[in-house]
Amino acid sequence: MVAITTVTGTAQAQSVPHQPKLNSGCRWIAQSLKSHINPSVLAQEVLRQMTLHEKANMLVLVMRPQLENLSDGVPRLCIPELWLSDGPVGLGDGLAGVTQFPSAIGVAASFDPHVASSIGVALAQEARSKGINVVQGTELNLARVAQSGRIFETYGEDPFLTSVMGVANIEGTQSQGVMAMAKHLGAYTQETARLNLNQIVSVRALEELYLAPFRAAVQQAHVASVMCSYGSINGVNSCSDPFLYSSLRSWGFRGFVRSDFHAIPPTAVAKAFRAGLSLIKPATTLDIMYLIETGAISRAVLNRAVLPVLTEMFRFREVGTSRSGNLANRATTASHVATALHAAESSIVLLKNAGAILPLATTKSIAVIGTDANQTPMVAGGGSSAVLAPRPVTPLSAIRSVMGSHASVTFASGGPAGVELDSLSGIAVVRGTPLKLIRPPQTPRTNGKGDIIIDNNPNITPAVATATSWGKGEGWSSWRMAVRAKATGTYEVAVQQCGDAWFYLNHRPLLSSAGIHSCSQMSTTVHLVAGRSYLFDGHWFSVTGVARPRFGILDVTPDINRAVSVARKAQVAVVFAGDYNSESLDRPNLYLPGDANALIKAVAAVNPHTVVVLNTGGAVLMPWVKQVAGVLEAWYPGQVDGTAVAKVLAGAIDPSGHLPITFPASASATPTESANSFPGVKSVVRFNGGLDVGYRWYQAHHVTPLFAFGYGLSYTSFSLANPGVTKSRAGYIVSTDVKNTGSTSGAAVVQCYVAYPSAATEPPLQLRGFARVALASGQSKQVSILIPWSGFASYIGHSFVTVHGHYGISIGQSSTSLPLHLSVTF
Repeated sequence: MVAITTVTGTAQAQSVPHQPKLNSGCRWIAQSLKSHINPSVLAQEVLRQMTLHEKANMLVLVMRPQLENLSDGVPRLCIPELWLSDGPVGLGDGLAGVTQFPSAIGVAASFDPHVASSIGVALAQEARSKGINVVQGTELNLARVAQSGRIFETYGEDPFLTSVMGVANIEGTQSQGVMAMAKHLGAYTQETARLNLNQIVSVRALEELYLAPFRAAVQQAHVASVMCSYGSINGVNSCSDPFLYSSLRSWGFRGFVRSDFHAIPPTAVAKAFRAGLSLIKPATTLDIMYLIETGAISRAVLNRAVLPVLTEMFRFREVGTSRSGNLANRATTASHVATALHAAESSIVLLKNAGAILPLATTKSIAVIGTDANQTPMVAGGGSSAVLAPRPVTPLSAIRSVMGSHASVTFASGGPAGVELDSLSGIAVVRGTPLKLIRPPQTPRTNGKGDIIIDNNPNITPAVATATSWGKGEGWSSWRMAVRAKATGTYEVAVQQCGDAWFYLNHRPLLSSAGIHSCSQMSTTVHLVAGRSYLFDGHWFSVTGVARPRFGILDVTPDINRAVSVARKAQVAVVFAGDYNSESLDRPNLYLPGDANALIKAVAAVNPHTVVVLNTGGAVLMPWVKQVAGVLEAWYPGQVDGTAVAKVLAGAIDPSGHLPITFPASASATPTESANSFPGVKSVVRFNGGLDVGYRWYQAHHVTPLFAFGYGLSYTSFSLANPGVTKSRAGYIVSTDVKNTGSTSGAAVVQCYVAYPSAATEPPLQLRGFARVALASGQSKQVSILIPWSGFASYIGHSFVTVHGHYGISIGQSSTSLPLHLSVTF
């Protein structure tokens, strides 16, 4: 037996020191390259030479073409500009010639910090090639809300997993001489009303959950910078909150903090700088000078804001060097693409494999179905994480390539990628007016149809808050249209809207986006019978300057019928379905959009050997899961989408991912079921679950999910035996033997959960360690996992303490499959 030791969260990337080109002209230049000189000392020397205007100017982030964020330097003092780029899945801001890596949620599913580190290394190398100094890429917020539009950018719902993967990613990035930025400091967990949202959350939940990954980023990875978040915590703007800055300092943070775009209201800017802010956007140098001249911020505060920026620039040897990269450079390499492919392969989670339907190695005929497989592969989410990547390898082309000539592969789209809005295909309008796009009002306080100027009227719900049901009066608009179907079949209905909106079919709920205040498209399917009349009606609260909703309906029966025909003739049908997630908007529900669910049900009805491949940014409901034989969750795999999925389907790669989030069994069985928890009421959201976030809530409330946190199947099987625990200086080391009991090679993910004494008032179980181990068929290894002393601590009163009593340690391969048990006593 081979023994391996894994100390979770200490993955180290190979350090490749930045080799700067020396400039001359400033006496601190030569000193900056001497490793024994404290960067802070050099920064203070430069600070003493800077004028008031130069200091104020450095604090303001500005934009240039292909540079979303830039801090002006001080050329006369040899201080260069500081270039910052978004980068969770690759360099953003429209930069060409870069690699599009898999989403962070997929990376988290690998349960492999080396994957996170390797992406950090590759991303930093591309940043260096482009001349970028700071990668704004390590997202450390937790997936508290299943409908959140940015879950795909996170490492999931667990603070420990997020900490481990985040630390590894930051270490990888900074090993290449590029600064990493951890974001978004606070309790940022939703897009709805994010600018004005007041998040009511306990200090204990902040310390144990939402701030834990940032604490790890500071103490373990020594992250260079942090981005503060939108909204407020307990009534205090996050970017102006002395508590958050005090927390950073108590952890030993010496870097700089920047605000997210428009995260600070004008009235809180001075308070933010007094608390510890360094960089702000948007603002002007004159704005900062005005604050100084009026005494809103002192010169000491100004110096304190500039100093960490200079310190980190010296620490990363950006001062006195020529910028080695160029924005026009082609930064992607074959090695980086290989890194992306390995990450995508490692992230795929096998959720169901009835009758060992997968892999498809011996399958002779395959029907590939879905626009996501060919025309519009869902490879990435939207918003600031968007990457200008080359056209991805589609699943259809990759499956044909991997399966070769021994398998016949046919394709059917199963329906359009989306319904053309204003389309009324297949129906006749009986009465009413089709809901078409109209121009928004151009003159302030001019009311257009459905475009009502929003006043602070106590009788209406502000657009930044949440209406729990549709209303009447000022700000509300209604529409009604009766139609008659020309043919019996399945119709896809789509609505594009901005603000609170409810749509009904024959007075029954059809689509709604209550509280979701960004422009988005909702879609679903309905069954209509030829000759019958149907009443569609909608009610919405208008947003100033935005057109009223748009409506479309399309008969997708012919497309589904073609897919069914193809599936009936094939040995196996593989249906691809995706769901687009993005910054700035949360999902209206957890269902797959459009005709995806109807398509899957129709295909599964004629072919019991149906496999569904999901490309989603988070959890989705699966009303068809009992009808299909197999389910794969591939997340957003980036530009290598098709290749990674095809290799797993064919069995060239064993699916070894495990869920970093919980998949609920129903729309109502989630931790944020109430409007108070999400999306909030009147711009206030209450974290009522306390410490019960994600799988903790399901276990504490005895709710069975569809698929549990940590769950993931394999083409092989593993057994765990001989658990043990030993005490060390760093904590308790848990060990177990892992054996591959199947017939193929694969990778197991061993997970350790801790149960606290009742006096600690903690959730039932919490992840405190894990190890990923690759094993050949029949091979065994001993795995050792360190649970540090901090893994047994609770935040009680005003500090972390270890409550006296017995602590259970459960070992297994998911949060609900833990066959081995140990205990320790404090």
